[in-house]
Amino acid sequence: MLKKFLHFVSGEILNLSVGYLAGLSASKLVSNFFERKKLGNLWGLTAKKEVVSRGDYEWLMFGSSYAIGLIVMLIVSYLIRRLQGEKNPD
Repeated sequence: MLKKFLHFVSGEILNLSVGYLAGLSASKLVSNFFERKKLGNLWGLTAKKEVVSRGDYEWLMFGSSYAIGLIVMLIVSYLIRRLQGEKNPD
């Protein structure tokens, strides 16, 4: 019983940490291509990247972080099951 619980917790910790890191990298990806309108870039007039409103920028960050994090978590979960010798849960 304890072994199954520790196995489950360790798998979830691995899934969450890898998914979180993937989400962070996704937000970095968005910041490489987009920039918010702000005083520092004269509301987009002197920006070197595509300029979007603050709300759109936050939605792009959230959406990309969520999608990439979810995909990576699913891949890691699948690989863990495969390494443990389990068949597809379907």
